[in-house]
This record gives sequence, C-alpha cells and structure tokens, in this order.
Amino acid sequence: MIVVGISNNDLAGACLVRDNNIVAAVSEERFTRRKDDKVWPARSIAYVLGAAGLRLEQVDYIAYGWNAGFNADKHLPLYFDRIVEEATQNPAGLVHVRRRITDEIHNDKAKRLEFDTFLAERGLRDKAIYLDHHECHALGAFVCSPFERALVLTCDGRGDYQSLTVSRYGPNGSTVLQRETSIDSLGYFYGRITRLLGYTPNRHEGKITGLAAHGDPEKLLPLMQQMIDFADGRIRARCGELYQPSYDGYSDRLRALLAQEKPEDIAAAAQRHTENLLVDTVRHHLDCDGDENLCLAGGVFGNVKINQRLREIRGVENVYVLPCMGDGGLALAAAVGAAYLKRGSRFSTPSMALGPDSGDTRAALALLSGDYPELSYHRPDNIISSLVEALAHDQVLGMVKGRMEFGPRALCNRSIIYHAADKSVNDWLNARMHRTEFMPFAPVSAVEHAAQSYIGWKPDQVAADFMTMTYECHPEFCRACPAAVHIDGTARPQIVYPQSDPFMHRLLAAWHARTAQLALINTSFNKHEEPIISSARDAFDALRAGMVDFVVMNEQILVWKRGRNRFARQYFE
Repeated sequence: MIVVGISNNDLAGACLVRDNNIVAAVSEERFTRRKDDKVWPARSIAYVLGAAGLRLEQVDYIAYGWNAGFNADKHLPLYFDRIVEEATQNPAGLVHVRRRITDEIHNDKAKRLEFDTFLAERGLRDKAIYLDHHECHALGAFVCSPFERALVLTCDGRGDYQSLTVSRYGPNGSTVLQRETSIDSLGYFYGRITRLLGYTPNRHEGKITGLAAHGDPEKLLPLMQQMIDFADGRIRARCGELYQPSYDGYSDRLRALLAQEKPEDIAAAAQRHTENLLVDTVRHHLDCDGDENLCLAGGVFGNVKINQRLREIRGVENVYVLPCMGDGGLALAAAVGAAYLKRGSRFSTPSMALGPDSGDTRAALALLSGDYPELSYHRPDNIISSLVEALAHDQVLGMVKGRMEFGPRALCNRSIIYHAADKSVNDWLNARMHRTEFMPFAPVSAVEHAAQSYIGWKPDQVAADFMTMTYECHPEFCRACPAAVHIDGTARPQIVYPQSDPFMHRLLAAWHARTAQLALINTSFNKHEEPIISSARDAFDALRAGMVDFVVMNEQILVWKRGRNRFARQYFE
C-alpha cells in the first residue's frame, strides 16, 4: 500500500509511505529557500515520488490533514455549548467568537480548494482521504510512538475548529475524551504574548520560551489567568480586552498593563501558565489504576519546557513527542495516519532523516572547482581526528551528510557543531547567523554519557533522541558544558546511538576521550529567517558568507575559505 500525505498551509510539504516504511518526507521551504513557505508543494511531491520510483497515479491514497471541513456531529455540539456559555457569562465576547469562526472558514477555503483541484485535474478524487486536523496530529503521534496504548494530547493555534484534543489510543481503536474550540486556544494565547513582546507569532514562540527562564513567573500569573484558564476540566478563554482568539487585536488596556512590565516577566508568566493548563488537562484524564504513556503533537509541543513538565507528572510513564510536531509535520502525520486507518500499520520511532541526500562527493568537488574558486578542500586520512583537532582550536563545523532531516530540528545531518565549553558562543555564533535567541544551543551527547549528564534520563525516553524535551542537568555537566545549559539549569539534548548515527557517535566518543566533555553543541545550519540548508551549494554559500569555519561534507572532506582560516593554513594548506 502506498500513501502520499500532502500539506499546503503554514509549512507546505509531502510524505510518502509504502507499507510499513516512511520512504521520504520534505518541506517545500527547503527547495524554495523561503522559510515556512505556504505554496503548493509541487517540488516536495515530485521528490517523494522520485525517492520511491513511482508516478502519482500508482499511489493508492492521497491523505490531507490540514482541513477536513466542518463536521456537524463533531463541531455543532462543541460550538453550540460554547456560544451559549459565552452568551450567558460574557456577552461582550460573542463578537470575537463570531470573528474566529468566520476567519477560520475564510482562511481554509482557498487551501482546501487548491488540494481538491489538484486531485480533480488528475482524476484522483477517489483516492483522497481527508483527516480531521487534530485527529491527524494525534494519529501521527500515536502511530509513530513505541507505545501499544497511550493518552494522546494535541494542542496548537487552531485546526478544523479545534485547538486541543485529548484521546486514548490502543489496540482496539481510539476514543476522544476532550475537545476544545479554537476560541479557547493556548496556541493563540502564547502567540499573542509572542507578538506583544515584539516577535512574530506562529514562528518565534521559541524565543519566548528561552526568555521566560530569565523572569519571575508568579508576578503576572494572575493577569494570564484572566485571559484563559482551567475550570471544571476544561480550558476556557475570556474574550474581551485581554484576550482574543487571534494573533491580531490588542486593546489599549492590555498594552498599557504590559508596558509597565519587564519582557522576561511577561514571558515567564505566559510560559508557566501554559505549562500549568496542560498539566491540569493531562492530570484530569490520567488513568487512576496505573501509569500511562503520553503522546504529544501540535505546534504547542515545540515548547520543550512544556514537554518536560508533562513528563514529570506523577502517573506519566513515558512521553513521545512527534519530532515534526507542528503543522509542518501534517504531511507525514496524514500519510502514516491513513496507513494506520486502512491497514493498521505502525511506524515505531522513525528516523527523521527522510529528505534529499547530500549528494555524491565527486559532484560536490566539481561544484567547488567550478563555482567556488575561493574555497579549498582536504580529504584527511582520519577525519574524526581532524575534526577533534579543529574543535580543540575553536573551529565551527557545518555538517552536511546523509539525508536531510524532516521537521524543525537539525539532528546532525544539517547541523552546526561546536564545543560546549565556551559559554560566549551563544552570543558570537548567533551574531554570525543573525539570530536573536534567549535559549542556549542544544547539546548532542553519546548515549554512554546521557545518564551522567541529564537528570532522570532513561534509555527508553526516545523524545530525547530528537531534541524535543528539556532535562535538568547534573552539576558536572553544567560545569563542563556551560554553552549548552540554560540559566534555569536545563538543556534540550539530542542523544546519539552508534546504530543511529555512527559518524557522529564516533566524533562524540573521540571528543570525550580528548577533553572529558560530555557533549558538543548542535544548532541548525541556517541563518535567521532562512530554512535549514539542504544541498552542498547551500552549505558552500554559508561557508562563503562566514557562517562556519569548515563544511564537513559526506563524512569525507573538509572545505574552508582559502586564506581566511589560520587553523586550515597550519594543518592543511
């Protein structure tokens, strides 16, 4: 059975599944080089079909999880009760409720039509599977998890008139336990704080998470509770001057209240409140008879601190966060979800190395000689030893190897690597990449060093393999690797196994043997507001611009800018 999943909003992309194997997945932004590109994913569709050696007409199903449309049985009771509640308790909020529903209908119509037209023009309407937006998130998280049974939580800004669902999945199917409207949206709540602090909502929420650790979470918590809160097992927003279910519309009163406060205190209160509301939601549904596994998907779970809080709930056994947790992951979630619904297929903890390959080394060398005369290269006899020496001499490495990662995290195939002993790297390297961040770079650690680095880490906690969870750090790790530890003593690690990435595991082991340091730092290989690099050309352009000191190409060659690198002159020129 062959399924193609397609997403054409927020972050367009495609995924192809054949039987129990995810063959390929990619986001359109990696081809167009426009971050979060919402165009029709024509190149992504072509890529995943090409990776499988197939034509579109050979596909059995084409799955779509952005917008299944209004479902009277599902949405009418949800919204009828909510509108009655608003009319009786907060009549002034009804105008915002109406605007939310109207905007959602309008915003989804064009993108749904684009998908429908694509199928109709090719005579493929009978192959379409439309998945409810939040069901698609939930299916993606459960189907890719290692669990037989799990409580599944989805949370984002909005999708198919909902912003949060809680379901219980198991061998006998699934049951939805809770739905929240897109009026009562934690995604909108957090995004509004993002905009009020001067950043772009639905893109820069991670900056708020990092900033939050610098502030007092209690000072403004009462204000946040006036916007949206938890009552009688439900999340309820109070639409009006302090909150609207939108990234737009900020009252003079709200702006005046926050103008008197420190940005870090605002961020801290929003972060703490969001954590508390989701913890309360999970606790409300936990099985009293024993520990439960928890699966998470939806853009809100890009927030690694929230995921830590949920893991720490008494009664939660383990947590799996779909690595492509946001709407950019809907193509993959739709494909695996459709395969599960049609045939019961499971895809336990799949690799995210699903994109285009880095290409043949000979082709990269030809590109160098033809288009980059200012760059030099060297093929060391022992590249691991050369990289350890480069890191010891404070060289910034740009890794390009294997297949590009799908999702928001670079997991050492398209990563920038540096040692974690220099805390100031978070300032000067971010400046090189034109980034403004409040959270330090993430550590990447060999599995042998994980337990002595991250408090409470266990080998079965696969969320840590994908950099989707923070941990408190052991004191020795904080001392040895300050560049990877946040002001609150946490880090968001990627754990590397010899079987998952032999090259990176060897580098980490050699670095530890040389320095006794338990990690290197890993950040995505891209400038601010650009997608993660895809090709050798993207990497060489970044090297030419001075983003990194070396490009490490295909685990074989080192590339640097001639005459500008003192270390290279000493060792290689």
